[in-house]
Amino acid sequence: MPALEIPLVSIVTPVLNGARYLPELLASVRGQDHPRLEHVVVDGGSTDGTLELIERAPGITWISARDRGMYDAVGRGLAMARGEILAYQNADDRYVVPGAVSAAVRHLRDHEDVDVVYGDFRYIDAEGRALARPARGREFDREALRRHSFVPPHAAFVRRRVVEDGHRPDPQLRFAGDWDWFLGMAEAGLGFAHLPEILAEFRLHDRAQTRTIPWRTKLAEWRVVCARHRTSLPRMLWYEGLWGPLRRRMDGL
Repeated sequence: MPALEIPLVSIVTPVLNGARYLPELLASVRGQDHPRLEHVVVDGGSTDGTLELIERAPGITWISARDRGMYDAVGRGLAMARGEILAYQNADDRYVVPGAVSAAVRHLRDHEDVDVVYGDFRYIDAEGRALARPARGREFDREALRRHSFVPPHAAFVRRRVVEDGHRPDPQLRFAGDWDWFLGMAEAGLGFAHLPEILAEFRLHDRAQTRTIPWRTKLAEWRVVCARHRTSLPRMLWYEGLWGPLRRRMDGL
């Protein structure tokens, strides 16, 4: 493919005190075989050595300033990004090397009607070892997306026109922003496609945002998203396997 036809892909990474795992994410981006990559790192005011890692990393575009949370940082990064294809990857997760980005680019190149392409992901532990859990992924279904969140943001790539048309993560959300973002795109009739191959690795560890955000905050955000998109909160909790755990943890709400 001639150089001028190779799209620039921008990967946005929000980070706050992510020095432990950030080097693995940076290496997974550098290890991609797609020849035109831009990595935009948006730091929220780290104090653990994250900034020193970013400053030493080659070819990184970055800013550091206090923000309202992860989705605010992602939005800032998307505004800075120059790529024709956009993605975001959290600082504690990583891409599969070397072909995750190029697989997504090929699909978008060959399917002009697709606005969002996403792949599967596998779980890793705090040390980066694959866990004995099946890889996650499924074919796209708009009605299924209304029932529960299944498009993995860490394995998703969107065309620039999607963001330019106003589809950006809600900066006020801290936890449920991915589901809200993809629901908005689906309701607008944008084209989604699933790649049945593993593109990313999602890390399970004690300091992950999915574990540290209080259940009350999660529930409040799910209520906001369900009201915004006129879908059922109890149904979502049931499909996610959260109805029982939530009732036990949120007794009295």
